[in-house]
Amino acid sequence: MKTMGNKVIALFLGGLTAISLGWSSTAVAQQEEPEAEGDSALVLPSLQLQRFRPAPGPADYLTVFGTGISPHMEWNAGSFFNYSDDPLQLGALNTPERRTVTHQSQLDVVGAIGLWDMVEVGLVIPWTILQGSDELAPILPPEMGSRSDLPRTALNDWRLTGKYRFLDFEHSPVALGLMAGVSLPFGNSNAFGGDGGFGAETAIIAEYILLETIRMAANLGFRYRPGQRILRQNVIGNEMTWGLAAHAPFLTDNLDVLAEVAGALGVERKPAPFSGIAPGEIPAEIKGALRYRFFEDWAVTGGMGAGLTDGVGTPDWRFFIGVNGQWVTGGWWHVDYSQPGFRAEMDPCDDRLTDQTGRRLRFNPPDCPELDPEPIVTHEDRVAILERAGPPATRRRPPAPPAVADDDDGDGGAASLRQGMIFITEQVNFGLGSADIMEDSYSVLNDVVRLLRRHDDVRLIRIEGHTDSVGRASNNLRLSRQRAESVRQYLIDGGIEAHRVEAIGYGESQPIADNSTQEGRAENRRVEFNILEMGSGESR
Repeated sequence: MKTMGNKVIALFLGGLTAISLGWSSTAVAQQEEPEAEGDSALVLPSLQLQRFRPAPGPADYLTVFGTGISPHMEWNAGSFFNYSDDPLQLGALNTPERRTVTHQSQLDVVGAIGLWDMVEVGLVIPWTILQGSDELAPILPPEMGSRSDLPRTALNDWRLTGKYRFLDFEHSPVALGLMAGVSLPFGNSNAFGGDGGFGAETAIIAEYILLETIRMAANLGFRYRPGQRILRQNVIGNEMTWGLAAHAPFLTDNLDVLAEVAGALGVERKPAPFSGIAPGEIPAEIKGALRYRFFEDWAVTGGMGAGLTDGVGTPDWRFFIGVNGQWVTGGWWHVDYSQPGFRAEMDPCDDRLTDQTGRRLRFNPPDCPELDPEPIVTHEDRVAILERAGPPATRRRPPAPPAVADDDDGDGGAASLRQGMIFITEQVNFGLGSADIMEDSYSVLNDVVRLLRRHDDVRLIRIEGHTDSVGRASNNLRLSRQRAESVRQYLIDGGIEAHRVEAIGYGESQPIADNSTQEGRAENRRVEFNILEMGSGESR
């Protein structure tokens, strides 16, 4: 887990870098392009041209938001740099398209913090550090003639976002969230850095896990942009926004691949004589990237994008790179991200997030406590054990056992005491894929009840459920725990004190036979009774 100091330092350095680069660019622009005597001042439309708007949270993709929320008071900070080629090409009246803005380089300083494990607040500070133009005539009044003296640097409108997740993977196969944000008018609206006033945006976030490994998200929202600007036949203002993204492990333990397509659709009410939808009002772009974790939970993200339409702000191509505290899954194709532990992976000290060798999947900070190595179970086992069985009140209880009378002929029956365990000569059988005890197993469990009644010195036993390897490991773990709980309840209903019996499920993690054969799988589907504590009670 990053310390607060590291995060504040990272945010401060990122902001200082942006300001330094911006000031240096401003100085260069002023030295190289002094305003000619007698020239009229350049007046550009109030428009924030940049379309690369990074989502600030560690569980987010590139510009598409994910539903993950940072833990309470957990910071994330970083920065992104992007270069876009020809983000604005327009033609003057009766002329072909011109390279109105030939290039634009921008630095975004981002930060996010989780609050109350429910909300994540993010801040994005964008700065255009270098931009240029071949011909501004298509967007200037005729009396200004042909000019190309576009300001080279500009502060952009800041973005303040809030994200709330109201449905997570613990309760649904599709997680849902809501993002709302405001644009703060700190940008230079005369240099394509601002919209000239306060703006707002909101989006519904949906997230799904494909093949237990590939995160996929969809955003659909609305962006309010103050004012209205007309660039030739394009009327730029309010718009519907959309985005699709995917994120998957790739090749090595520290590398992920991301893909994203996002855009907008202008919905501004148009003045006469404009009507319909012009090409510049439909920006859309596709992006691909690699994300590499290079130190603890620090990751570098780099990739490229290309415009799919001729929308205002859509470049011919784009390059971007950033350093941030992002999620990195890293090659673990067996990880079941549909489990609620996927959400818990924001907590790097959670001991449920290790694989069988003890390696942490995402983070390995030095200030986390040492993990207890016993019992050794898989990552999926540890994740699923949290919730698959659910609270006891929601599980189906086995039928009450028949009346059990104490025998007088010793232990007898199908249950006997062995060193450290209660040995049963018959399997405990359950319904297919369920925790319902079959009637043919009542007798062996009744013998266990008789044995425990006779031996008060057996203070505590642990009922252990095991399965074969058929099916998902997480489902097998859930089933094994439910079956162990059913047996425990059966013994309690038969008169055994609840404090003498505990239950646990190990799923497929502890086979005693070969799972590749039918006979071996049958042996692995078992219930064991291990004695944890013996006392000085009497045996009858």
